[in-house]
Amino acid sequence: MITLSIKKAWNKGAAYAVAFGIVTMVGLAPGTTCADQQPPMLTVGYQSGMITSIYETTFQIDHRTYSLTPDAVLLDRHGDELNASYLRMDIEVKFHLQKDSKDKIDRMILFLPE
Repeated sequence: MITLSIKKAWNKGAAYAVAFGIVTMVGLAPGTTCADQQPPMLTVGYQSGMITSIYETTFQIDHRTYSLTPDAVLLDRHGDELNASYLRMDIEVKFHLQKDSKDKIDRMILFLPE
């Protein structure tokens, strides 16, 4: 009787060990690890719009005039840094205004056509 109980417990434990091993191996398979995935960009406090005009030192988003701070960061949708030459009309953007400012952008994401 005791031998049968130990055998059942052993089989159950072995089944759990195999299941755990499979789950662990699937989680470590190439292409599915967390390290391969780029974290989403945090856009809390960002506004959205479309660039409607570009001037020498300013530009408009949805017909409202803005400028970039001297240390502004421009990114593409993948988080890669861009320079101001990528600004052009009809590009969708998400932008963050400098603290205590209504028209100075310190961070902007450009959704360039792919």
